[in-house]
Parts: sequence; structure tokens; C-alpha cells
Amino acid sequence: MSHVYYNELWLITRSDLEKLLELERKLQKSAPLKKRAALNSALPIYLRHVLKLILYRNIVRRLLICYDQMIQTQKRELIKKMLDCAIGRMLEYKKEIVALDYTDYQWPDDILNQMKFTPDDIELFASVSGREHVEERRKFIQELVESAHKVPQTRERSLSQIQIESTSEVEDETLKTRTARRRMRIAPPSKVELIHESPLEKAAREAKLAAEKTMRNAMLLIQSHERARKGRSYGVDVKRIYDYNKKVRSGEIIPKKIDRVRYIKSAVTIQRAWRRYAARKAMKKRIARLEEALDMMISSWRCNKTIAKDDDNFQRRRALMPVFDARTKKAISDERIKLLKIRGPGLMEDITDEIHEWFVVWYNALGHYDVFPAVDLGGSVLIVTGQTLTPQEYLMEKLEKEKKAKEGRAERMGPVLKAEPIKSEVPGWKMLQTDTLSCLKETNSDFIRNWSFRDEKYLEQEYLDLITEKLCYELQLEMREIVDELMRAELDLLNKALLKDHEHDEEKFTIPTIINNKKRVDIDKTGTKKKKDILEDIAIEDLFSELLQAKIIRNYQTMFLRDWFGDLSYQNYEARRDLRDYNHRLGEVKQLVLEYCVLPLISKETHQLAPLVRSVCIYGLPGAGKTSLANAICSEIGALLFDVSAPVLVNKYIGKEKQLINIISKVARFYAPSIIFLDAGEKPWLKKVPPEEKYLQPKRFVNYFIKLMKDIKPGDQILFLSLSEEPHKATTAFIKFHDKFIRVPTTDYNTLYMYYKNLLMKYHGVDRDIDVSCLAKISVGVPLDFIRQVVEKVLTLRRRITLKSNPLNPMEIMNEILMYQHPSTEMVENLDKFERSTPLGRKRASVS
Repeated sequence: MSHVYYNELWLITRSDLEKLLELERKLQKSAPLKKRAALNSALPIYLRHVLKLILYRNIVRRLLICYDQMIQTQKRELIKKMLDCAIGRMLEYKKEIVALDYTDYQWPDDILNQMKFTPDDIELFASVSGREHVEERRKFIQELVESAHKVPQTRERSLSQIQIESTSEVEDETLKTRTARRRMRIAPPSKVELIHESPLEKAAREAKLAAEKTMRNAMLLIQSHERARKGRSYGVDVKRIYDYNKKVRSGEIIPKKIDRVRYIKSAVTIQRAWRRYAARKAMKKRIARLEEALDMMISSWRCNKTIAKDDDNFQRRRALMPVFDARTKKAISDERIKLLKIRGPGLMEDITDEIHEWFVVWYNALGHYDVFPAVDLGGSVLIVTGQTLTPQEYLMEKLEKEKKAKEGRAERMGPVLKAEPIKSEVPGWKMLQTDTLSCLKETNSDFIRNWSFRDEKYLEQEYLDLITEKLCYELQLEMREIVDELMRAELDLLNKALLKDHEHDEEKFTIPTIINNKKRVDIDKTGTKKKKDILEDIAIEDLFSELLQAKIIRNYQTMFLRDWFGDLSYQNYEARRDLRDYNHRLGEVKQLVLEYCVLPLISKETHQLAPLVRSVCIYGLPGAGKTSLANAICSEIGALLFDVSAPVLVNKYIGKEKQLINIISKVARFYAPSIIFLDAGEKPWLKKVPPEEKYLQPKRFVNYFIKLMKDIKPGDQILFLSLSEEPHKATTAFIKFHDKFIRVPTTDYNTLYMYYKNLLMKYHGVDRDIDVSCLAKISVGVPLDFIRQVVEKVLTLRRRITLKSNPLNPMEIMNEILMYQHPSTEMVENLDKFERSTPLGRKRASVS
């Protein structure tokens, strides 16, 4: 795909976003809605995050494509900002809908029918954080692990340290080596190489040579036996033919003569049977080709030429990104040097004059100076933008304070009863104006102001006017920081001189100590000493290496959410409307994991804008796929995994639990995004620890886990992820600890039908029309991993060889599936009971 395609996609997406923002403005101006009306109004808005043209989630999908393939660096920065804001706003609507509907899952089939969309049109695919970002992140973590494992190499002896006895001995040794190399295929290592190798390398080399020698001898033995067998077989055939011819010549055997008519009839019968067989086979092939062309049959092999070509184009475009990035950085560097030379000195003089003028205004009006704004508040930027108090405002505020002080004294003398004002609140629901929406509007305005007039269809280039504008702003801030330091020192000298001039006055002379009537600056008092961090002086690499050696930081299997197999629920809308029981399916779990665990962690900006989710618990029956989901979450964002499960921490950091949690917190923030993983998450909150698990001491870190979770702030990109098979055994503190609960349901007919088709059609010899419906029906509730193992067990290499003559019978798989031990009814009921005890479950129960 060309530059033009992605530019057009970007422009269309931006136009759709503007339409959606117009709809947002109308909703902000409208009156609050009642609860049910609010739900009916908010649900289409949530879907607008998903659908085409005017819908947010489809906008997010298209922005991901643009960000993944756009080459122009400046446009990618704008797209990234817009993408973060769109994801944040989408998740805000998700949070509001859950609060209104008391469920994490929605089935808006009526709205989809009105908009003529299918569930596939509103599905947000991963990887959402950009393929190149995930790959770079994985390489970065791998390099960290390798550097932590690296052991200092032992010194090697140089060639000059090797003593050679005599030249003749070297020549003789060289001749011997050459002769040995002619006789052997593999040359032995030289003496110099043997000096450098360690004992482990020597043992490995000897083991390799021994294995190669054994393999060579085995091959020779097999070849000699095969030649002997062939010779014996050939000799038997020759002897049989010789004996037959000899008996024919001697008259012992008289060859039977076949009638010519009978011979012809036999040949015709054989030919007819063969032609019928060939015609049936050709017809079957023709039907198979037609069904394949109409996409009515799942082929065991597909041509990936087109997909490979598209992937090559994507990789080619991705390879161009660093080139354009380097070119833009060079342009920024050159322009920065130019601006520093030309505009730097003038900027400092202008800023100094502005601040001096502010000094003069205050001194002429009041005879003293105002407090200089602090660095963390913005410094002299507040002065220039008019966010500090004027002398008149300062006097008015001072008079109001004196008036309030007098009223307070009067109230103490005799309190006066005042009627409280009646608050007029309009009952109902209304989507709030948040920072995310403001950021989205600001980004859209930035595009209209800086990009709408540019022709970007045929050329990818950097725009110097945008670079100059941004650098001028940054240069002004840098110069302002320098000038602020000088002006603060000058203001201190002026204040000291004023105090010295007025030290003999009868009335005490005071200098203002309030900034914007909000913050008080203490000039004379020194701040209290903060408690020194013990880990402050330790390098982060050492802390990482310590956790790695303790096996708290560990690797995980690479798996993406697109590999998660599951179908959606297609009957839940009707069931919910008719007040019948309904449950979510495996397909909906993927979308929920994406919204709560993946999307908020893809970038620091997104984590700041999206609703904060600190901890998530994924629970379900054994073998349901909880570990696969945890691996998928880590793989999607390239997370660093900290395993704090009880078996990992047993007999470690005894008496140093707080230190360990501090190390994990510091490393997780430094190498964010990070996942703090707790397998068997109910163990620290068990009501009663079983005797066989007491040695694990699962409750040892429970208080520290709570502190670690509460310390997660927006922008940290940290998630506390728990897996649980028996959450009902935990106390209520376990429920309070987690923000979200995701239940992995058992397999259903739709999912199993698709899974069997996908699994069996990979084998070429399996009949394309095999009845998988009965297999899916009998396998309801059986985990997908168990089914995969069963199919691999049945379709062994020997069985696949005989598939052509002996087709696969579904009963072969059924017999193995029936051996699965289903979970007891009590386990399922316990999970249902726990689901009803979660915050959303209790709210649903109170409404129903």
C-alpha cells in the first residue's frame, strides 16, 4: 500500500472523529437523562468507539493502522496523541456503561441491526501498541536479561605466551595434523584452540565428537544391512524365475492358455472399473476446486503469496521510518542551533524586561514586591499569562480577609443563624466533560490549525514551520528558567533592601507570602527532612539482576490475543430481553481483557487518560485458559513480568518483605509497562490455609501486596494480575483488593465447532466433510487444550499415513474425549456463587 492510501485513511479517520466530537458537544449541551434513557443513549456512544465513519473504536482501529504504517515523523506524533485520547475516551464510556448496566458485557444487537453492522465490525484487534514497539520492547527485555546473566570472561592466554619448543616439532605436528585431516572428515581442534577452551567446552566438544562417531557407525551399519537385504531379495526373485523357466522347458509345468474372448472381457471389465473410479475421483476434485473457489471448503493449505507480499511491503515501510526519523531529528538539531544563535539573547532580554516591569508595577502601587511563582507552578509563565494577582486584587483580597476576621470575632461573641442555600440538582445522568475529551478536541484543533491546509498526498517530507514553532516555544521555556533563577536572586536582594529600609518603622513591614491565594511560601523556615530511600544509591540494573536471580522476574510464552480461540454469544440479546438466563462466551472474554488489561498499558499517556484499573483477577475452572490470557496480556504490551506467587517467594526475603516490595515497585516503574503476576491469587486471602500448604506461608506478603497495589498511580503503567481457580475460598478482602473480575467460561458449541474445523482441516488426509457437529456437541465443557492433545494423540504419524485408505472416524476422537473428567457440580456452583458476590454481581442482584 502506498503513501497515498495511508494519507487518505488518516484524513477520512480525522473527518469521522470531527463528526463524533460534534455529537459529543450536543450530548454535553443536552439535559441529564434518566437511568434507562441514559443507558440507551450511552450505549450507542460506546459503539461509536467501534464502528465505521463516526464511531470511536473503528477510529481507534484505523488510527492504529495509520500509526503503524505512517512514515512522516511529525504526523505520527499527532496520530499517537489522537490515538491515546481516543482510547482513553472509549474506555471512559465503557466505565460509564458498566456503572449503568451493572455488567461488563453488552449485547446491543438491536443497535447493530439498525446500523447494519456485524460483531466483526466492532471488534478491536491487537496488537494495539504497534508491532515495531512490541518487537523492540521484547528485544530490550531480552538484552536486559542477557546482561544480567553475563559472567566476566576468564583471561585467555595470548599467542605470545605459548612456548614453542622447536621449529622442527611444529613442522612435524603440522604434517601430522594435515594427514589426520585427510583421513577424518572432522578436523580436531588445534593446540591453540584447546588452550582457550574451558572444561565445559571441552566436555561438550568431546560429547559432540562421540555422538557424531556413533551416528556415523549407525549409518554404516544400517546401510550394510539394507544392501544385504536387497541382495537377498533380488537373489530369491532371480532363483524363482530360473526354477520356473527350467520346469517349463523340462515339461513339468504346462502354461495355461487364456481364451482370447475371455481375456478381452476381463480387460474391458478392469478398464470400466478403473474409468468409473477415475471419473468419480475427477468429479470429486472438480467439486473440491469449485467449493474452494467459492470459499465453501476449508483447505489444508493456502497460498500465502499475497500475505507475504503485503508483509514485505509493511516491513519495507517500517524500515523507512528510522530514515525519516533521523532526517527530522537532523532538521530539528540544525534549526535549534540556528534559533539559539539568532533569538536566544533577544529572548532573555525580553523576559528580563517583562519581569522588571512586573517589579516596578508592584513597587509603585504598594511599595513592595509580590512573591515570585515557584518552579513547579510555572515560574514567570504565570506572570506573563496574567495568572498572578495584580496589586488591586491583592488589596481587595486583604480587605476581604480583614472583614472575615471581624465577622469571626462577632460570631464568637454572638452566633447568628444563617439559612443554608437550597441546592438545586437536576436528577439524572450525563456524560462528564473530562480531560480526555478536552485533549481530543485540542488535538483535533491542532490538526485544523497546522495540517488542514497542507497537500500531503504525494510527498512525505518534514515541515520546517512546525519545527520552528515548537522549538521557539521550547527555547522560550528554557530561557525563562534561566532568567527566573536570576530574577529570584534579584528579588531576594530587593526584599532584603526593603526590610533594611523599613526596620526602624513603627508599624511592622511585611512582605506577601501567598501565591495566587492558594500556596504559601515559607521564606524563613526550612523544609522537614524527608526519610532517605535506602534503594536510592543502588543502581537499577543491580536491583533488576537481584530479582532475576531470585526468579521473580521471569520469561513468559509469547502469545497474542488473536491466538485466543472463542466465539461470541448470539442469543444473549433475546435472552436478556425475555428475562431468561444468559452467560457470556469465550469470545467476549478477549474483548474484556483488551479493554481492562491491554489498552490502558500501551503507553504512559493512555494510562494517564484512561480510567485507572490497578488490579484484575481472572478466574475460572482448571484448564479454562487463564494462563494463556496472562501470557497474551504480557505479549501484547511487551511487559516485564514479576511473579510474586507463593511457590516463587517461599523461603526468600524472610524479614525483608518490605524491602522486596520496594525493589519490585521501583524496577516495575522504571521498566514499565510491567505486570505483577500472582498465580493462585486467592492463597494470600484464604480463610484457612491447608496443612500441606503452610510451608509456603501464602499470607506473608498480603499487607505488602495491598500497599503495592494502592501505590499504582495514573501513568505508572503497572497492573496487578491474579489468576484463581478457587476464589470462593478467599475472604472479602480478596474482593476489595481487585478492581475488576473476569470469569473465563467453559467451552460452548459454537466455539468447539469452529475449533474442531480449524484443528482437523490442517491435516490433508482428513475428509473435508467430516461430521464435527457431533464432536462439538459431546465436547461441551471440555477445555480446548485437552481437545488439542486428544487430536494430536489420535492423528499420529502412522494414522495420518493411512487416512487415504482408512478415513478418520469421529468415534476415534469421541472415545478419547469421553475419558475427560468433568469438574464437579460443586466447583461450578462455587464459581457462580462467587460471581454473585462481586461488586457488579451484588448490584445486579439488588436491581433484579
